Amino acid sequence: MIVKFDDFEKKPENYRSFRFFLFYGPNYGKVCDCVNLTKSFKNVEQDYEVINFFSDEIKKEDLSRIFIESSTPNIFGSKTFLCFHLNSEKINKEIISIISKETNKDLIVVLKCHQLGPRSPLRSFFEKNNYSISVACYEESESEKKTYISNVLQNENVNVSESLIKLLTSNLSNQRLEIKSELEKIIILYKSQPEKKFMHNTLTFISDTLNNDDTRFISSVASKEKRGFVKNFNKFTDYGSDNMRLITYLLEHFFRLLVIKIKSNEGIDVSSAIKQLRPPIFFKNLPEFRQQLKMFSISELQFVIRKLLISKQAFIGGTWSSSSTLMLNLVLFISSKFSPRNS
Repeated sequence: MIVKFDDFEKKPENYRSFRFFLFYGPNYGKVCDCVNLTKSFKNVEQDYEVINFFSDEIKKEDLSRIFIESSTPNIFGSKTFLCFHLNSEKINKEIISIISKETNKDLIVVLKCHQLGPRSPLRSFFEKNNYSISVACYEESESEKKTYISNVLQNENVNVSESLIKLLTSNLSNQRLEIKSELEKIIILYKSQPEKKFMHNTLTFISDTLNNDDTRFISSVASKEKRGFVKNFNKFTDYGSDNMRLITYLLEHFFRLLVIKIKSNEGIDVSSAIKQLRPPIFFKNLPEFRQQLKMFSISELQFVIRKLLISKQAFIGGTWSSSSTLMLNLVLFISSKFSPRNS
């Protein structure tokens, strides 16, 4: 069953009767908030034992054992809340097979994922079944971001002007985890400094934050910007320890470019095609996005996507040279030496 994020966030109690939940998408902050909402309306702290599993630690043959051991209350009488953190799709079929046969009404299963494509078996299974919930977590819209910022600051008794709220909305990232992280810094500034100094330091902080926007980095890579690439690459991937996150974001971006190019070739107006994208391209990013559409042909976009998918499979398979190969390909791409013509 498909549920919109807004509906789930505003009235989570409406979904109290469900036992299986899939939360996925590029906005991992929303994914985490969905899990916390599920824990709140299920009285997890009182009635359940929370057990977390990460896909890199799970072998396919272990899944059945995990579910069998979780099917009965523990020695304290607590039911089980299973939370799977999935960064690949290697155990999806096994999870689907087990959940489709699971009859224990006291077992809650939550899956946390990054982006899943429309053809993902996991996404399809959760969307089509009436006893499971699927919530897509996309980037914050302007109105969502403004509401979220206002609520967080109000909950911390931070009283700021409407103009500052608008400024924060316009300049902070569209990713909830990053917004939350930046707001925590602002809250500390507010509570530790006089108002005049707080305003000055907040404006300086916002200016610095503009250069750290993940969306900005992904777009800069697509635009082949060389300046600051290594520094921003290290920051985005935590010095190469999270290359899968970078690949996921780049794939999403280049797929969006490819969709618009194909629709344009089919005679659909570019502006109309862009407006159909979900999540939408935010207005401040539109000029650069349009310029990127002019930079690439369909075959070049397909080539880049194919290379990224090969890199993704290499990381999933644990290929020892996957990190160095990805970095080499990115450098070649930015230097315009990475294309079907040069392969």
